[in-house]
Amino acid sequence: MEQEWDSLLKASYQRSVQLQDLRNIIEEISGQIMWVNEREEEELVFDWGDKNIDAYIPQKQESFSKLMSELEQKEIQLNVLKSKVDHLLRNKHPASDKIQAYMETLQTQWSWLLQITKCINVHLKENARYSQFYKEASEMNSKLQKEHNNIRKNFSCDKSTALHNLLELLQGLERERERLTEQREMVQQLVLKSKSIVRLKPRNPDEKITGQNILVQALCDFRQDEKTIRKGDEGILKDNSERTTWQVTGPGGIDMQVPAVCLLVPPPNPLAVSLANKNSQYYEAILTVWNQLYINVKSMISWQYCLLDINRINSLTINMLSKMGPEEYSSIIRSLEMHFQEFKKHSQGSELFGAEDHKHIESQYTGAQQSYSKLVVDLPAYGQSALFLSRFPVLILNILNQDSMRSDLEQKQDLLNSLLVDLNKIQQFNEQTDQGRYRCIINLSQYAEHVNQLSDRWKRIQIQINNRSDAPSPTERLNYELELAVYSAGLETLLNIPIKRTVLQSPSSYISEEVSSLNAHYLELLTRSSDYYKLLMASQKNMEELKIRNTRIELLEEELQQLRDAIKDHNATNASLQEALLKYQQELNESQTHLLSLEEVKRTETLKCMTTQDSLDSSTNRLQEFTDEVRRLKLQLDEMERKKKVVVERYTFLQEEHDETMRKKLKELEQASWAKMELEKTVSDRTRELEHLRRELEDEARRVKEVQAELTKTSSVIQTSQYQCNSLQQERDDLLKKMAAMEQDMMCLKKLEDELSRIKLSLESELRLKSQLQEDNERIKQDFTQWKTKCATHEEQIRKHNSECSGQESKFNSVKAEMERLRMQLKESEERYRLLLQNLERERAEMQSLRDSQQNELLRLQRKPDGATKYTQTDLKDTSSLVFEGVRKKVTAQQLHDCDVIDKVTFEQLMNGQRTVEDVSVDIRLNLKGTGAIAGLAEGPKGKMTFTEAKKLKLISDESGNMLLEAQAATGYIIDPRANVRMTVEEACLNGLVDEADKKQLLTAEAACIGFRDPKTGKLLPVSQAMKKGIVNRETALRLLQAQEAAGGILDPTLSVYLSKDTAMDRDLVDEDLYQALNAKPDCYIDPDTGLPASYVTLKKRCKADLNTSLLLLPAAEKPMTVQGLRHEVSVSDLVDAKLLQPSDVYHLREGKITSQDIEHRLRAYLRGSTCIAGIYDEANDCALPIYQAMKEGLLRPGTTLELLEAQAASGFIIDPTNNEYYTVEEACKKGLVGVEFKDKLLSAERAVTGYKDPGTNKMISLFEAIERGLIEKGHGIRLLEAQIASGGIIDPKHSHRIDVDVAYQRSYFDEEMNQILKDEGDDTKGFFDPNTEDNLTYLQLKSRCIPDKKTGLVLLPLYDKKKMQQKNSSRKRRVLIVDPESNKEMTVREAYEKKLIDYETFLELSQQECEWEETVITAPDGSTSTAIMDMQTGIKYDLKELLDKGVIDQDVLDKYRSGNLTLTELADMITNKTKTLITSGGTSGVAAGLQTAAFTDAHICSLSFNN
Repeated sequence: MEQEWDSLLKASYQRSVQLQDLRNIIEEISGQIMWVNEREEEELVFDWGDKNIDAYIPQKQESFSKLMSELEQKEIQLNVLKSKVDHLLRNKHPASDKIQAYMETLQTQWSWLLQITKCINVHLKENARYSQFYKEASEMNSKLQKEHNNIRKNFSCDKSTALHNLLELLQGLERERERLTEQREMVQQLVLKSKSIVRLKPRNPDEKITGQNILVQALCDFRQDEKTIRKGDEGILKDNSERTTWQVTGPGGIDMQVPAVCLLVPPPNPLAVSLANKNSQYYEAILTVWNQLYINVKSMISWQYCLLDINRINSLTINMLSKMGPEEYSSIIRSLEMHFQEFKKHSQGSELFGAEDHKHIESQYTGAQQSYSKLVVDLPAYGQSALFLSRFPVLILNILNQDSMRSDLEQKQDLLNSLLVDLNKIQQFNEQTDQGRYRCIINLSQYAEHVNQLSDRWKRIQIQINNRSDAPSPTERLNYELELAVYSAGLETLLNIPIKRTVLQSPSSYISEEVSSLNAHYLELLTRSSDYYKLLMASQKNMEELKIRNTRIELLEEELQQLRDAIKDHNATNASLQEALLKYQQELNESQTHLLSLEEVKRTETLKCMTTQDSLDSSTNRLQEFTDEVRRLKLQLDEMERKKKVVVERYTFLQEEHDETMRKKLKELEQASWAKMELEKTVSDRTRELEHLRRELEDEARRVKEVQAELTKTSSVIQTSQYQCNSLQQERDDLLKKMAAMEQDMMCLKKLEDELSRIKLSLESELRLKSQLQEDNERIKQDFTQWKTKCATHEEQIRKHNSECSGQESKFNSVKAEMERLRMQLKESEERYRLLLQNLERERAEMQSLRDSQQNELLRLQRKPDGATKYTQTDLKDTSSLVFEGVRKKVTAQQLHDCDVIDKVTFEQLMNGQRTVEDVSVDIRLNLKGTGAIAGLAEGPKGKMTFTEAKKLKLISDESGNMLLEAQAATGYIIDPRANVRMTVEEACLNGLVDEADKKQLLTAEAACIGFRDPKTGKLLPVSQAMKKGIVNRETALRLLQAQEAAGGILDPTLSVYLSKDTAMDRDLVDEDLYQALNAKPDCYIDPDTGLPASYVTLKKRCKADLNTSLLLLPAAEKPMTVQGLRHEVSVSDLVDAKLLQPSDVYHLREGKITSQDIEHRLRAYLRGSTCIAGIYDEANDCALPIYQAMKEGLLRPGTTLELLEAQAASGFIIDPTNNEYYTVEEACKKGLVGVEFKDKLLSAERAVTGYKDPGTNKMISLFEAIERGLIEKGHGIRLLEAQIASGGIIDPKHSHRIDVDVAYQRSYFDEEMNQILKDEGDDTKGFFDPNTEDNLTYLQLKSRCIPDKKTGLVLLPLYDKKKMQQKNSSRKRRVLIVDPESNKEMTVREAYEKKLIDYETFLELSQQECEWEETVITAPDGSTSTAIMDMQTGIKYDLKELLDKGVIDQDVLDKYRSGNLTLTELADMITNKTKTLITSGGTSGVAAGLQTAAFTDAHICSLSFNN
């Protein structure tokens, strides 16, 4: 029976264990199935339609990314779960079929969820393309509309349009054609994209699909019962009324319900195609409009040229034609012919010319041709006489020289004969050679033709000489010569007529070509002149903007002066308050005197009352009346007291306002502190006197009450005499009158007392403030003394430390030897522990056998009913025997019950023996052992590495590694991931698992687990109490507690178990502050991968569990991500620390959502580029120059040049503004951008970018540190810092990028004093010179006067044309007056405009005629100058710089004025309107405070009157 009982017990225990395993595994699988189902439900109900697509696409992308991350983590959990299931199946669990069924269900749901994620990925891509297409299409439609309106509006013309305007329109149309060509490609791309856009409208349940055969495509495999649709199959959508599920006719005509997320409505999208085609048609329509306008402009230009040629020909006369050369007047008719042919060509299709216009121009063309032909025909007869006169002397000489001519001709005869012989020889030789030399034959024929012509001319000359010789007389010879000259002239004229000209080539054609080229060159010059004109207008506009900015600066300066005047007024007000205070003091003295007199009156009246008390023997009725009268007076007194309270409350309110005012004026009142002290002393004396008087009044009131009490006692004596009663009544009336008067005096006294109290309270508040300031001063002195003492102590400690260092070195060797000895001892201890462990195992076996025997004994006793009760009462287990293993020590069941780790039922089961410690330990394992800390790094030959080894190999930073080691120590043990061994900090140091240098830090962290030792009491303290006692700081405490919380809860150092935060707070393990801080989940640790702050839970989520040991290991750090900086690569984590990037950007960069090029482009101003002054803009020559070249051309002084170049070098690079290139100083010297005379100084300035070297330590230091150590002069350093700030930010030389000023100040790159200097635009920072105005400015102010280069966008300092600048200072003395039609009174132009008698244009025109404003230069007492405008009528001056500083005008207005786009009158009108608005709005701005009436200068008065 006992054996069977034992077997049943074992079977029962085994069954209970299996049942527990079944429950646990089913709960885990069910939980995972529920999680998968929840994710599935979220994705199935999501609407992938086109509603709010622009909003949900980025949100869905982010949520999809999170889902994929969760799936990766969940996959790890499922693998662990599967290993558990496989273990149970291998052990042949009784419910294996159930477990396997649950697991198969989970795997099915998991596979289905993965299929859905693939569908989501496709939807995200397709819907993103859908959204992007519609954005681009709508933008393109808007661009086309704008382009259409622009072409219609700007390129219309008619016959009245001037020729140069037509040429500009032609150039504009050609530019528009280039833009339209670019847009054509975009339109075609949209047309192509539209064919691949999916359809989203059918996804809307409200979209009716009846009658439409809408195809759908399956994105994944789906099976419903026996029906299956596979990925890529197409079907027909039948019903989309439900968002989550669609009815689809699949392959084979099978109807089935398919989740909508699994289906895609494929392209084409008719709406997208239609939209793209509409844009294409719109583009073609715009192109048609452009073609028509182009034809109109070209035809109009040809028509204009034709008219010019026709008018020129019609204006010719025979005299003008005779003065022209043949080619000159022939080119006129050729130009007409050419332009007429162009007109006929371009006018076809033109909207501006009809049939009548063509007939009219043809008739004009024919008439011009006829006029020209007539002139040319008449020209020879007109020229014969002139020709004869010009040739007559020549003819005489020819006649006289005939003999000499004949002799010369005979001498040349031999030369001609030899030439003919040579030509014949060459021709014969050429005929004998090869026939393929075509070029030689051509040249030979040409030479033969020339020789024949020469021979013919020779013969004609010989015949002419013979004819002249045959003439019988000189007269006949002369007639012959004259006829020959006339014939030659006529022949030459006829040859020059284009219509009758022979085939011979004329030089006029070359002249015509030259004229045409000159005409084209003229047109080109005309076009360029228009461009130059536009550029000149833009330059003038920029000059005006600069002028307006200067005016704004001057206005702001004027406002500053007015604020100073207001401060002076406040000081005067304070002085008047002091005078009023003295006046109140005098009144107080007078009131005191009056009070004394009232006291005297009161005494006399009191004596009278006391004498009348003896004679009060009136009747009871009279006494009652007297009592009623006294009661009435009391009521009046109460009423007066109530009013007094109201007055006191009112006074309190006024006093609070006064206190607020006094606090604001405390600085001004400090100057009068000594006078106030004297006044306080006087007031205190008067206060004591008043207190004395008040006490006397109180005594008198007490005596009056005593009298009233005696009156009640003497009621029996009152009945003595009626006569005395009457007299008493009379005296009572007199007394009442006197009492009324006395009450009035009391009221006055109370008022004076109130006034005195008010003054006293005011003085007391001032005294309190003064005492508070004194206390602050004393406290500061004490703090300074304490700091001084601490510094001395610290220096003493340093000296001691230096002395101890030598001793430590000597001890190091001994410590090393001691470590070797300890290692040997450790080996021996390990051997002893092994033997002890074997003994413990043996004892455990004995305990198990003893336990079995006790259970048998229990069963035996249970069979005895008589002794059952006794056994139950005595067999309750001792709680001390129920011991659990905690993190570092054992803990009893009673302790776990007290801290709510185990509930009451479990505790009773333990006490009754129904459950064992081992069973309960499984349930509360999280509290007993936790989930563990991060053990190490997944790196090294075995894939595991301690954090100490990772630090030595520079795989993680020292700070991050120490924090992770602290987390291990705070959660119980230092972990060796290779050996899977846990050690205390001491043991880890002995085994070399952690460095000795980190031991102290880790012992502090370990105290969070075992408790901090109170240095006074020796008690163990939890983290929160240790923090309160200053043993550990708050940051460290929060970091250690966060590691514990991530491991399972807050670790109780007394019990050595993990507790929830609420329980820990109840047990005073954490306070409210730490509780709230832990709930906020702060980033207390550093991610070894990115170097960014992260929470411990985040780091644990990134870990992977080792398959053999289940320890958590961080993945190996990836290669640091960097971008290109100013001089070298910059880490992305540095940019996050500098607040230039967000931590999410690093995540996106790691995920590939953005690239390093995207970051470099976004942070170009911080990483590469510079917005410093790049060069000079020479207005006179309209060109941009490098700064050094401007100095060589005499535009800049050497000092100004050096300042600007140093600012460039300190900002990163020397800039070439003409080529938009950036160079270092060395490269700039080689390129010739700077001279060698500036090289050393520029290299020094460049060290503000690359860093200065400390001569003592040879370390890199910043610009401010160089200023502090005297390596660079302070003023020079301030200029360089200011240039960096103005050009983008302070440059960090260590990290090679710019940072914002606030970040630089937080990093202590400069102190508070330097920060204040850089913020205040005082004289310390005005280290730059404006060559235009010769003002000393800050670099930022000088930049504000610069202009951007239109081509490169660089910042250029304009140098204005001095000739134009000198033309500004002018004034006219002319006055315009206007007569009011109603009152017939004269008024100024402004008054007429304000009364709306004239419009704004008339006002400006008359103001310019009147010219009451003049630009002048103001010289300050310190010698500085500024520009101002002055009203010549009133003498009022407005400083433009001060107005700009005060915001009356802005920089744009000033720039417009200086560039000439804004006249002096318009500027003055703007300023006066602004100042008038400030005055009427109740402000005390000093912009117009100096308005004064001034006499008119001698003026010419012009009156204008207006009729009703």
